[in-house]
Amino acid sequence: MKIGVLASGGNSPAMNNAVITLVKAATLNKFTVALIHDGFQGLLENKIYEPDIRYLEEFSTRGNVVIGTSRSKDFYKVEYKKKAIKILKQNKIDVLVVIGGDGSYRGAAGLAELGVKVMALPGTIDNDISSTDSTIGFYSCLHTIVESIDHLRDSFDSHSGICFVEVMGRGFSDLAVQSGVASIAEAIVTKENILNTADFVAIANETKKNHKRSCIFVITEKIYGLNGLPTLDQIAKEVEEITNRVCRVNIIGHAQRGGVPAAIDRYWAAMMANHCIKCVKEKRFNRAIGEKYRKLVDVDIFKAIKMPQKHNRVSLAKEFQEINRI
Repeated sequence: MKIGVLASGGNSPAMNNAVITLVKAATLNKFTVALIHDGFQGLLENKIYEPDIRYLEEFSTRGNVVIGTSRSKDFYKVEYKKKAIKILKQNKIDVLVVIGGDGSYRGAAGLAELGVKVMALPGTIDNDISSTDSTIGFYSCLHTIVESIDHLRDSFDSHSGICFVEVMGRGFSDLAVQSGVASIAEAIVTKENILNTADFVAIANETKKNHKRSCIFVITEKIYGLNGLPTLDQIAKEVEEITNRVCRVNIIGHAQRGGVPAAIDRYWAAMMANHCIKCVKEKRFNRAIGEKYRKLVDVDIFKAIKMPQKHNRVSLAKEFQEINRI
């Protein structure tokens, strides 16, 4: 049996560790592996190569994706899925393993609908895949955010300033909530807990009365500057004028996606990849691999993509806003 492996969507730390274990576990079980470079787009372009295990191992501590990744708008169209199937058959690939987030799962499911045997591993920093409690790369990203906020705290403590820190996560706020709790942020903004200028001013003034030098607001991306809301820069300018304190916006950006993968992400990447190969060996295809309550699970991929979205932990955000103002 020949297994194709690709990564899709945004990169997340420890994707490499998943690829390494997939290749090794497959080899141990006498399967052949083909690495598809640059995601679904690379599949359409027939970028398919044999793995070099020793070379792959050199990237076990890197937050990149050694086989590359991409987003492919073409892949939403049936004619391109059919083209991909033709290329898979030409390369004698029997099973396609996709590492990625929600969009990648849907791409894999689209191929499964047309008869391709697929497997999916949850590789995304957003932690927004409902079929698993944690995703590969989430904790590494979380650590990077908290470390960045710690550095910002040093600077803004020095100037008795206010800092708006925007973090990734798209519509899901686990990164904002958990980093806000971990870094003692004075406010944690999710799409269900949107604050306005007056709210930020009130929190900044209250924390100053409590003798806190700095004030850190952690903000989920894609909230401000949309749907009639002012941008963070506009809010920061108003807050600075009202409070007469240094006020800045810091967007951590794509630095969150890189860096040395955390041990827990490497562990789950390896465990999920190994479980994936076990499922293939047992001829249990079209499965989305994950972990629930610290135990490995696999769910039918069609069921996985139809699961309700995870709920943002807005109550936790609000609770720690109160705690962290003191």
